[in-house]
Parts: sequence; C-alpha cells; structure tokens
Amino acid sequence: MAINFVPGQVAVGDPNPGGPSATSNDKDVHVKVAKLSSANFTTGGTNTLVAVLPADATILKFRLHVKTQLAGGSVSAATVAIGTASGGAQLAAASSAFGAAGANNDIASAVGIMQAYAIPNGPDIQIWVLGTATTGNPTSGEVFLVIEYVR
Repeated sequence: MAINFVPGQVAVGDPNPGGPSATSNDKDVHVKVAKLSSANFTTGGTNTLVAVLPADATILKFRLHVKTQLAGGSVSAATVAIGTASGGAQLAAASSAFGAAGANNDIASAVGIMQAYAIPNGPDIQIWVLGTATTGNPTSGEVFLVIEYVR
C-alpha cells in the first residue's frame, strides 16, 4: 500500500489506532535499475521507456550511477530528464548524466515524488528517460538509473 496523502491535511502522527508501534505504517522499499547506454543519448534527445512501477507506488528518489563515462562523438556533456510520458520531464528536468566512472549522484531536482499517483485503481506508472547529449552523439559508456519506491 502506498503512502496516502490528503491535500490540506495536517500531519497528526501515525494512523495506527493507539499511536505508533514498531510495525505500524511499515512499507516495503523496492528498487528498479535501468541501464542507459550511449545509444540512449543523442543531440536530438532519445526517449526510452525504462521502467513501469505499480499504480500504488510512491517514488522516494532517483539516483544516477556512472559505470563508464559517456565518450566518443565529441560528447562533453549529457543530461537525463525523467517523466511519466515520452518526452516528459514531470519527475526531473535535465540532470547531468556525464561524469567519471564511479560517480553516484542523487537527482536533487526530482519533483512529483512522495505523492500518491492514482490510488487505488489507477494505471501503472511509466518511467521515461530523455537522454540528451549536448555536443555530440556518444559511442560508448553506461549509466544506470536507480529508482527507489515504496508500496
């Protein structure tokens, strides 16, 4: 079950009758990982459906991990935008995906997280990535998008 938010409601604590307990309001954290290769980054932008989350998921955060730096084709910068539709940036605007091998960064500009999408009977949540290389199309490199959510 996702975290339920009610607009305008003031937080009053744990919803467990009698107050919080060691197991009340407990959620299972899930992680999905999507591999983005150099083919997912072009100067014109490449849209890729990378994951589908259950309708009752609540997204906690996104993180990028650079396995090998994007290289070739004169690339010197690359970004990802994350959306719930192709070409969208509903969840994160252009965040840098260009870095040295081993770089591991939370996407600080993520929006639309920690909210319920369509509980209880909405559609599953599609996660799309728009990979854009600003100076040239890379020919090598791998970047992983880590998606953390609860349900």
